[in-house]
Amino acid sequence: MSDPRTRRDWRLAAALVLVGVATVIVLVEPFPQGAVLVSLTRTHGVDAGDLPAVGLYLLAGVLALWPA
Repeated sequence: MSDPRTRRDWRLAAALVLVGVATVIVLVEPFPQGAVLVSLTRTHGVDAGDLPAVGLYLLAGVLALWPA
């Protein structure tokens, strides 16, 4: 079995990559916007096209916080 510290380092690296990919998805918006889920202002909000990025952020958080 591998060293717990090595596994933790790999999980943190994977979490950073997922955060980067999710941020690119939010900035580039490759998915159709769809229905507005949360309206923050008149021109900004969270729509259905942002859900894949939200999922990646949640997965990154789980990977980063998972006990060794």
